[in-house]
Amino acid sequence: MNVCFSRVVKSFCMRALFLIVIVAGLSGCDDWFAPSRQPGEIPFVLTGLSNDACPLEVTVEGQPWTVDHFAFYLSNPEIRIDGRWHAIAFHPSEWQTKNIALLSFHNACGETPSGNQSIVLNASEKLMKLATNLRFTLAVPFENNHALDTPPTAPLGAPNMFLNAQNGHYYLRLDMHKTSTPTETFAYHLGSAECESVSPNHAPNRACGFTNRIEFILPMLQFDTELTLELSVSNIVSQVNFSQYEAGCVFTSPEQAPCDQLLRNLLQRPWIQWDDNVYKI
Repeated sequence: MNVCFSRVVKSFCMRALFLIVIVAGLSGCDDWFAPSRQPGEIPFVLTGLSNDACPLEVTVEGQPWTVDHFAFYLSNPEIRIDGRWHAIAFHPSEWQTKNIALLSFHNACGETPSGNQSIVLNASEKLMKLATNLRFTLAVPFENNHALDTPPTAPLGAPNMFLNAQNGHYYLRLDMHKTSTPTETFAYHLGSAECESVSPNHAPNRACGFTNRIEFILPMLQFDTELTLELSVSNIVSQVNFSQYEAGCVFTSPEQAPCDQLLRNLLQRPWIQWDDNVYKI
């Protein structure tokens, strides 16, 4: 009797193990063993890509353009609960201080990715479920903007995200070249403009003529914590004639073309939005 029971149990276990292996193979091992998100973690995903491999390519006016550099800073995160805004910190890491996060996408692909495609808010799952809005600023605060942290590591020490002491950091840096014609390039370098100081190596004593800081408010549904934000490079440069503005927009007044259109795109076009249609604005 005991021998028969043992054989039945062994047979059942073998069949169960076989089924588990089959299901794992169908769904992919990565799905089974992938680590769960941290509380407050929000990934960012690029959309509208022309290819799925490196280098990154986007379609602009029907033509593929290679993304040489795409990164930006977020600061002053806040969530809205019961109609009131509450300041919240980023979880400190190599890409984040408590108040500033650097997102970097141009080198976040390939075999050894070194970019950063997510933010992590220092918030519990319970707190995130209560939030009805997320607010942050596309910029570096003035008190941090005009000095390069050393040693040169992210977020505020990234040398390719700092122009000089006078103008400070790139709030957003986008460098592209036409894939079929590498000599055709376009750059959008958003940062403080018309900054006055003794020299480019000296920080200004007061705010620049154009701070170019952009505030975003994204709606949220309560009790939903699996959030992902989509980014569209094509929407950032929408309605801009690259051939007409070969120099692009590099730390220039937003009153001048094409900076005026590019800034309108950041403010008005859905270049950043939730991946679920419920959230899209």
